[in-house]
Amino acid sequence: MSIGRLFNKENLSLSIFVGINFLFSIKYLSRVSAFYLPLSLFIACVYILLWYKRTEVSNFFARIHVSLNLLLILYVACCLVLLYFIPKESLRVDRWSVISSFWENYFHHQYVYYAKSFDGNYPGPMPFYFIVSLPFYLIGELGLFSLLGIALFVWLSHFNRQVIAHGLVLFLFIATSLFYFWEICSRSNIFANGAMVLLSVFYFFKYYKPSVKQNILFGLAIGLLLSTRNVFVISYLIMVLYALRIKKIDLLHTVILGVISCIVFVGTFLPFVWNHTEDFLSMNPFIIQSSFLMPFKYTLLFVFLSIAFSFFCKEERDVYFYIGVNLFLTILFYFFYTAIHTTFYEALIQSRADISYFILCVPFFMLYLFFDVKRNSNKSGV
Repeated sequence: MSIGRLFNKENLSLSIFVGINFLFSIKYLSRVSAFYLPLSLFIACVYILLWYKRTEVSNFFARIHVSLNLLLILYVACCLVLLYFIPKESLRVDRWSVISSFWENYFHHQYVYYAKSFDGNYPGPMPFYFIVSLPFYLIGELGLFSLLGIALFVWLSHFNRQVIAHGLVLFLFIATSLFYFWEICSRSNIFANGAMVLLSVFYFFKYYKPSVKQNILFGLAIGLLLSTRNVFVISYLIMVLYALRIKKIDLLHTVILGVISCIVFVGTFLPFVWNHTEDFLSMNPFIIQSSFLMPFKYTLLFVFLSIAFSFFCKEERDVYFYIGVNLFLTILFYFFYTAIHTTFYEALIQSRADISYFILCVPFFMLYLFFDVKRNSNKSGV
C-alpha cells in the first residue's frame, strides 16, 4: 500500500475517531482495571474491524430486519435506565452544574456569568448554549440533552439515505463509543452541540439559495449556533469560503448572511446582559475561555488556519473533513499547551486538560466517513 493510500482522508478520519476513544479508554479504564492498556487496544481494533466490515454488518442487520429507529429506541431506553442509576451528583464532571448555576442566577436576577458550578467553574459557553439546555434543566434531566446528539444523526441518516451510507454502522460507531457513554453519564453535551452545527452546515449545502428568506433562515441558525461555543466560527468560515469558491453564494449575499448572523449572535446576549453592562465587561464567556482554556491570540491562529483549509476543499465532503481537522488541531494544541504548563500525566489523568473537547470534531469526521462512502471509497489523498 502506498503512503498516499495509507494517509488518505478516510484513514485519518478513522484514526482520529479511534484515537479519541483510545484516550477516553486509557483515562477511565485505568481507574477500574489494571489491564486498561490491552482493553483499550482491543476496543480500537474492534472499531477498525467494524469499519472495514461495514458492508457485511449492514447486510446482517438488514437480514434480521433491525431498523435504525428500533435501535435508537432501545438505546434511549437503556440510557434512561443508566441515568436513573447514576445520579449526576455522584460524578465530578460539572457541566450539568454549570448549566444549573447559570439558570439559578438568572431566575434570581443575578448576573449569569458570575455563577459558579459545584467545582468552582464559571460558565464558559455562549448564551444560546444555555437557552438550548433550558428545557432539559426545567424537566430535571440534562442527560436527555446528551442523547440529542445521536438522535440528530439518526435524523440525518433516515432522511438523507441517498447521501449517508451504512447508517446502522454509523449509529454503532457513536452509540458504543466510550466518549459517548461518558457524555451521557456525566450529562455533558459536546457531541450534541457539534451535531447541531454539523446539521446546519449540511443543510446549508443542500438547501441554500441566495434570497432574503434563505439569508434570514440560515443567518438565524448560524448566529444562534455561534452563540453556543465560539470555536465553531472555524466551521462556518470553511463552509462560507468554500461556498464562495463554488459560487453557491456570492459576495453580496455572504455579507448579508454575515450581518444577520452577527445581529442574531449579539441579540442572544441581551437578555442576560441587560442591566449588567459593567458586570459583562469584567466577566463574560470571551474572558472565561481565554483565561481557562488558552489565550485568545492562539485561537486566532486556528481561525486563520480555517481560511487556508477552505482552499483544500474540492467537494462538499471535504468541508466536513477539514472542519474536523481544524477543530481537532485546536483542541490538540490546547491539550499540549496545558500539558507543557503542567505535565502530560496531570493533563490527561488528573484532568488538568479537558479531553472531552476532542468530541467537538467527531460529528464532522463521522459524516465524512459515512458520506456517500461507496462512491468515494476508492479516492485517496489529502
